[in-house]
Amino acid sequence: MTNYSAEKLETIESYIENPNQDFYFNVFDGRYDIVMVVDWGEEDNAIIEYCEKILETGQLSAKLEGADNKQGFTITIQFGEKSLLIPYQGKGADRDTTLRALNEILHPEYEIRFSKASEGSDTLEFIPLPQELWHQLDLKYAERMDDLFARFENDSVFFGS
Repeated sequence: MTNYSAEKLETIESYIENPNQDFYFNVFDGRYDIVMVVDWGEEDNAIIEYCEKILETGQLSAKLEGADNKQGFTITIQFGEKSLLIPYQGKGADRDTTLRALNEILHPEYEIRFSKASEGSDTLEFIPLPQELWHQLDLKYAERMDDLFARFENDSVFFGS
């Protein structure tokens, strides 16, 4: 079982049991130990740092290197023995590609989900949890989970094009 704090899990459950946007922002305001707050202009390697601060794996990091490509750099995510070069397609980095790659490398131990309460803002919120905790929440609150938290798909777009 995970060492994820019972208090953090209770905080998430309090929102699931009182699923309104005002309650969400009151409960999670400043809770960077639970929620990754990602601005549309965020430095992509910082997203990996935010996730590690929440999960406290001691194994998750990002390496930014200059490169002769469209972006002018590469970012490689390291998680334990796994390594993944983020597959940016256009000029520069983009948060959606970074988030999908981060979720991919964390799988199956962890999963990141989008907090739909932050939808429509230029600062979006994501919750990384051990997979087994998401599974427990999915079972306990089956009728609410998909309305509150979006799972990542291969083509998930949160910040736009």
